[in-house]
Amino acid sequence: MTTLTDRYVWAAARTLPEAQRTEFSRDLSERIADTVDARVDSGASTPETAEYDALVELGDPAVLTASYSDRPLVLIGPRYFLTWKRLLIFLESFVPATATAVSALGLVIAGGGWEVIGSAIGVGISVALHVAFWVTLVFAVIERTAAATGTEAHLGWTPDRLPQLPDVRRPHRRSDLIASLSFLALAVVFLVWQHFGIVWLGGERQPIPVLDPALWSFWLPYLLVLLVLEAAFAVWIYRSDWNWTNALVNVLLNVAFAVPVIWLFVGGMLLSPEFVAAVDPYLDADADRALSVLFVAIVVGLCAWDAIDGLVKAARGGGRGTLDFPGNRSPRRTIR
Repeated sequence: MTTLTDRYVWAAARTLPEAQRTEFSRDLSERIADTVDARVDSGASTPETAEYDALVELGDPAVLTASYSDRPLVLIGPRYFLTWKRLLIFLESFVPATATAVSALGLVIAGGGWEVIGSAIGVGISVALHVAFWVTLVFAVIERTAAATGTEAHLGWTPDRLPQLPDVRRPHRRSDLIASLSFLALAVVFLVWQHFGIVWLGGERQPIPVLDPALWSFWLPYLLVLLVLEAAFAVWIYRSDWNWTNALVNVLLNVAFAVPVIWLFVGGMLLSPEFVAAVDPYLDADADRALSVLFVAIVVGLCAWDAIDGLVKAARGGGRGTLDFPGNRSPRRTIR
């Protein structure tokens, strides 16, 4: 058996209660092994081909689990439920965030004030609702108008679409994703917020932007788009794990961030003249030089560390581990 069977068993068992996973995964593995052995003994195919064909015959693991646990897959009808669900999750993972960032950018350029944050969030929520409504409506129409073909809910499914095995050496993978998205969201908020001034002088906040407002002509929108791409990439890594292609994309994203930021900073184009003038009385020449070196070192260090970390994880093959389904109680039904 190859890891294809392990991936199928994990994909089928992951949505079950923990108490049912161990016995379910054992029974399913035995069923797949028996089917493969029967095909090979009959001389119909090689072990690899027999395994692939056996998984195709079983169909989408999510459908198998739903039938096992008596959990119906229903949108308006069950035929396209899984396709609808996967497409909706994919679109909702980046479309509302992109709309929020673009809306905030437009309002800032138009000279909006603090109301930009609330307005942009409102746009994001509205877009999320529209995406959910229109995607559901389209699938409802398809469900009502498509000719009856006897196609099952796993329409178009093949074992090539199985997810990779979870990484047991990184049990906090979801926490890592949440931390990355939170950090990127804070970075987006900062880029917008700093435009309205976050400098405190004499105990009062002054309307002095930290970054040069002239950068809104290109570089700040560029950074906002890059942060959205970073968020989408973090979700992609969570779903697909590390490989050499993903590691290369990660390197390019870090270079795309570090190079222009350092170039703008060294060239004196990153910080606004008003901000520099406001903080200059509090810094002597040595402190100014030390802070400049520290800023460049932090940017280079963080980007280099992130890029190297991705390469190391890719070299380890994404850190894929083995199956581990805890639990000791029997499932409700046997696998048919």
